[in-house]
Amino acid sequence: MSRFTENLGHENAHTVPLDLHPARDQPIDAEHRPYGIVMENRFQNSGFGRLIACVSGVIEAVARRDRWQIARNTTGPLLEELLAGRYDHKFVMGDRPYHRGLDGAPIAVADNRIAIVVGTVQTESDHHPRVFVTAVLVAAPAHLLRWLVAALDFDMVVDNDFQRRVQFGTFSEDEDLAVIAAHGALDTEAAAIDWGDPSVVLRDSENGTITVTDAVADLAKWDRRGWAWIAEDRNEFASLYLRAKHPELVREYSYP
Repeated sequence: MSRFTENLGHENAHTVPLDLHPARDQPIDAEHRPYGIVMENRFQNSGFGRLIACVSGVIEAVARRDRWQIARNTTGPLLEELLAGRYDHKFVMGDRPYHRGLDGAPIAVADNRIAIVVGTVQTESDHHPRVFVTAVLVAAPAHLLRWLVAALDFDMVVDNDFQRRVQFGTFSEDEDLAVIAAHGALDTEAAAIDWGDPSVVLRDSENGTITVTDAVADLAKWDRRGWAWIAEDRNEFASLYLRAKHPELVREYSYP
């Protein structure tokens, strides 16, 4: 049994899936299948689905150019390439409010701290309306219950140096942190706000005015253990505050 078989049920979409029992997932030959039986979706409510969600999340982060999410969820040479903008035009989402990530029914497999997800992405690009994705994920070196995406395309997967890194597990948290630090502020909008001035207006609308004071007060309602997830979601001004003032949260995965 794989050493991953104990934590499949974790709620986080990036958790290392562990309950992989091939014997239970063997397909039934069509000739011997009982009449009317409905085949079970082997990805539903399983670690496989979480692998697919992890890759889709990175694809959306690339499309939105959310460097915080990229730094949080990728590793190795891919982290460097994504932060350098080399994939910025690969997953074009146009004017849609969100990117749906992997299309159709991607294939996912995992074992021994390595996972592979294969699928396609529908984009708004005229030149590449459908992008093929061959993703490799590895368990985070410093957080073994978390998957990090190490490759998104076949060219990287077949690179000999990359293959050796996967084979010998040489992905390094310290190397990732050095790459992240070298690229400066991950969220330029958050960094541009003067958080030291409590009177700075963050939003002024018919519903009222929100200032830095309000954002900081809102954050005070949350337990410190949840800060990393607030920063990741980026759905309120407290998220921007955390991204600007607490860059260490980008690779913190404590659970609220």
